[in-house]
Amino acid sequence: MGSMVGQTLEATILAEFDRRRKEGVIFYDDNPEIQTYNFNGFQFEFAVTAAISKKPYIKDNGDEPAPNGTTAAKRPPGYAPGSDIDISGYEIGDVSPTHLWAFNKFCMYRPHLLLLTKDGYRRQYEPLDLDDIQSAWGALESLGWNYFMFFNCGKEGGCSRLHKHMQLTPYLKDRLAPWPEKVVTAASAKKPAGVPYEYILRRFDADLGPKQITDMYEGMMNEAARILGLDPTAHIPHNFMLARNWMLVIPRTKAGYGGAYSNTLGMLGMVSVANRDELKCWMSQGPHKIIQELGVATSHTNGA
Repeated sequence: MGSMVGQTLEATILAEFDRRRKEGVIFYDDNPEIQTYNFNGFQFEFAVTAAISKKPYIKDNGDEPAPNGTTAAKRPPGYAPGSDIDISGYEIGDVSPTHLWAFNKFCMYRPHLLLLTKDGYRRQYEPLDLDDIQSAWGALESLGWNYFMFFNCGKEGGCSRLHKHMQLTPYLKDRLAPWPEKVVTAASAKKPAGVPYEYILRRFDADLGPKQITDMYEGMMNEAARILGLDPTAHIPHNFMLARNWMLVIPRTKAGYGGAYSNTLGMLGMVSVANRDELKCWMSQGPHKIIQELGVATSHTNGA
């Protein structure tokens, strides 16, 4: 359980989330159709929700606004210069001098939050830096660590917008938790069952801070580059997740396979689809096969 401060902040955010949803600003389905699927011990949870049916997607990492406000059509005032995310009506406030948080428009959870760079020219295909980690750490800490952060790096990582942003969602008792949460404890180094892709998982003590976490992340990125066969200075498409005492990097090779697309949550088996046709696309090809194709097929032991 989080601190009283965390509980009070969360209550305020939830009340505001509900208000904006009632006004039609936020799209969220509080009763999605849930289906579960287990393959070789790897658990999937599919949520069929119309709330994401109008969610936009980028075509590639170069599909972005022209620099310095030179786009042919002027963007509405809700867009920061260089940004492709409209936060007008979704704002919550500043997280840090470099980041602000807002509600996601297309929500898979209650609530579903964005942490955006105030600089609208920062890009989603850039790796995280100390400012990003420090801002996410502060937000998670203020919410009593009852949430986790994830980051979809680049088109292949499943990002839908190019303005650099992270996302926060809560742990929910009636929904699937990220698989590292089940195996990462102080007394256990148990290897998860059935994970079909290469990953880098790091456990850490609660007394570490953002600088140490950032240093560890940079080391994990070097390992991800090696797995992908890329130069460490190149763009490294990946998924990243940060929790209270662990973090995870999943190297990515594709945004989608056979018409099925996934971000960080989908790679963890937490899949949201807009309709039953999308669900059929996943099930007909095999969810395990899809996430394997989107990453790098596992071939060796992944460490922590």
